[in-house]
Amino acid sequence: MTETTRSPHSTDSAALISLTSDLVRIPSVLGGEGPVAERVGAEMRLLEYDEVEIDAAGNAVGVVQGAADGPTILFDAHMDTVDVYPRDDWSHDPFGGATTDGRIYGRGSSDMKGALAAMIHAVGALDRSTLAGRAVVSASVGEELIEGAALGVVMQRHGADFVVVGEASELDIVRAGRGRAEWILVTKGLPSHASTPEQGVNAVHSMRAVIEQVEALPMASDPFVGNGVMCLTDIISVPHPAHSVVPSGCRATYERRLIPGDTEQLLDEQLRGACVRAGVDEVEISLAKTDYTTYTGVRWEIPKWFAPWEIAETHELVQQALQAVRAIGQTPGLRSYQFCTNAAYSAGNAGVPTIGYGPSGEAQAHVVDEYLEVEQLLAACRGYRAIAQSMLRLH
Repeated sequence: MTETTRSPHSTDSAALISLTSDLVRIPSVLGGEGPVAERVGAEMRLLEYDEVEIDAAGNAVGVVQGAADGPTILFDAHMDTVDVYPRDDWSHDPFGGATTDGRIYGRGSSDMKGALAAMIHAVGALDRSTLAGRAVVSASVGEELIEGAALGVVMQRHGADFVVVGEASELDIVRAGRGRAEWILVTKGLPSHASTPEQGVNAVHSMRAVIEQVEALPMASDPFVGNGVMCLTDIISVPHPAHSVVPSGCRATYERRLIPGDTEQLLDEQLRGACVRAGVDEVEISLAKTDYTTYTGVRWEIPKWFAPWEIAETHELVQQALQAVRAIGQTPGLRSYQFCTNAAYSAGNAGVPTIGYGPSGEAQAHVVDEYLEVEQLLAACRGYRAIAQSMLRLH
């Protein structure tokens, strides 16, 4: 790529589309984000960001500094994607980045390299002389496994008064989102030979009783975010595989989608109550842990509790974002994310005012023939720029 200086304060639609396609063409399945980070850094330098770095965790971060002091608004989009299975079912090359009938096809086009490209160009086009404060763009790692950990690294280094997460929202403003947690339940039995099972205690049978009660737990509901969800995602006997032995242990994993008001203590109490009603003693209950090392070697080993979050409709970030995108002709509604995002850290843990706003819809995440509408890509770029200008306006 030839690096020629672009005219500031304007957005080049062709260059934005080209960047999005380039990012899709570079595979960045979880743990392999390095080449995308390099491409992002190159584009930020081309657009004359004031600071560009790839930090210790592997995030690519760019900063645009306004003419005066003021708040920091941070735009975040993750670089990692899920893998491509089954690949034979795709009618478009998942790493081709092809533009056909107004759509960019490929893994990560919607989730969420298009939003990332739009943020980069939107912030790069800002007129610094009209801004009080800073705009930061974070191209973060590891979101598909450990939501918010990488964003936390960026926020601790650069700070943030406001955060915009670019996950798909069909250009609506998102002011709340579900979190997620993974719980491990372990039942214990007594081994015996499979020819005389009555001499043992089958831990799988015990788990069956526990599962029946867990599945019957009522799910709390939030009037804006919706219902909590409990989903059994894995079950395995101990030993496994077992040969002619009654299993002495059984391990089940439940994924819980969290809504505002859910706490670790509350859910732990619910699960223990289910075990009591099942009549099963000595059930071990704990949060699962993530043990993940980024492509740069930074390791996170943390409990899998990714907090739900909500920001009031009357908050200045929500209201100014609505006004800003309406002023450029968009008609956003207010909604919540049903999946978990990096806002689990920025809003859920750190308490920093956060909204979501991005092109495409949640239904395009992780699917065969994932695509992004070019029209929404371009509109998102205009929207990010309008939000940044609104929050950093120099008075």
